Amino acid sequence: MKKLRRKVVLGVVISATAVFLLTVLFVGFSLNAYDAHRADTMTKIIVKNDGELPPKEDFKKIENGHIMKEIYFGNETLYRLRFFTVYYDDKGEHSNLSHIASIDNEEALSMAAKVRDDKDSTGYLDNYRYRVSEDGSLVVFLDYSDEIGPSHLFVIALSIISVFFIFMITLVFWFLSKRIVSPFEKNSKMQKQFITDASHELKTPLAIISANAEVLAFKDGENEWIKNITSQVARVSELVNELLTLNRLEEVDETTDIQPVNMSEKTNAVVDSFAEVFKSKNVTLSRDIQPDVVINGNEGYLERLVSVLTENASKYASEKGEVKISLKKELRFTRLTVYNTCEIDKSVDYSQLFDRFYRPDSSRTSATGGHGVGLSIAKRIVILHGGSIEAVPSENGLSFIVKLSNKLKVTKKK
Repeated sequence: MKKLRRKVVLGVVISATAVFLLTVLFVGFSLNAYDAHRADTMTKIIVKNDGELPPKEDFKKIENGHIMKEIYFGNETLYRLRFFTVYYDDKGEHSNLSHIASIDNEEALSMAAKVRDDKDSTGYLDNYRYRVSEDGSLVVFLDYSDEIGPSHLFVIALSIISVFFIFMITLVFWFLSKRIVSPFEKNSKMQKQFITDASHELKTPLAIISANAEVLAFKDGENEWIKNITSQVARVSELVNELLTLNRLEEVDETTDIQPVNMSEKTNAVVDSFAEVFKSKNVTLSRDIQPDVVINGNEGYLERLVSVLTENASKYASEKGEVKISLKKELRFTRLTVYNTCEIDKSVDYSQLFDRFYRPDSSRTSATGGHGVGLSIAKRIVILHGGSIEAVPSENGLSFIVKLSNKLKVTKKK
């Protein structure tokens, strides 16, 4: 259940990170908008007063007689403002630097030329918020670095606090995750134990029924009813074995006994064993198997994987159809593809083929001999080998595409 614990913790961490990130972004955006609004209000007042500050008694008044809210400006605002202006008139261009000490005339004229070329009435230039008058004769630059400094510091502090809380949430949930997943773990174990116990309990009566059927066939001769009994007993016995296999695969979190496996030889051998089945259905078999493809994995599991997919293709390939099997080693994965022609129902979700006992349509019934468990076994084997499997429908058939990791390390046999 370690994987489930990791998934629970990862889900919580991602959710918490998303919430804190959105909070930091929202606060940062809000503070930036607030600072920009204050600066724009002030530059508007300066432009309205021809590049100068208004008298102290009129400072809190803006156009249309509305009164500024104290949240924007205080009584000392007039004495803290740092700005400069650039005029364009009949005498040419000249600047007023009486309210700032860090800018000279040449810099002021250069900055004004830049913003006039941009043709935006307001905007940012370095740490300055500027405004160009409607007729373009006046440009005001307001230094608002003292205003945005605390805002930026607050956002940085909030970001650090958010990282700390995310770390603490991760730590807390990692310790709590064991208790959280405990009921799921218990339920999963009970289900697996039930399947194991039920399967073992079924084996004895199935063996007795099979033996009795053989006795009846020997004494009275084989007939239709005895054949049906024998056939169904064999079918249920196979299903029990598949359930036990799947149960064992789901009890482990990683593959054991990992050794170098020649997938080319293994795939060819498995496909050869189904050659007569394909021939009996007049199915054309073609192979594109890259020679000497060697990967690290569990030999028995990988052989079962190829067998399940090849058997599946042999069962559901259309009469006089085609089966294509390819194997290629890529950079990170080894790709195994098994394709068979068949009728495709566009309304079916083919990803559900890997669910236990799932049958997408009436064609996949017990008449084909399948139990709906084989593909579940195949998927589990692929997962244990660090890969993926998907069913991809096309116009005339269905492809099972398997990717097996090339990065598994060899383990010693115990």
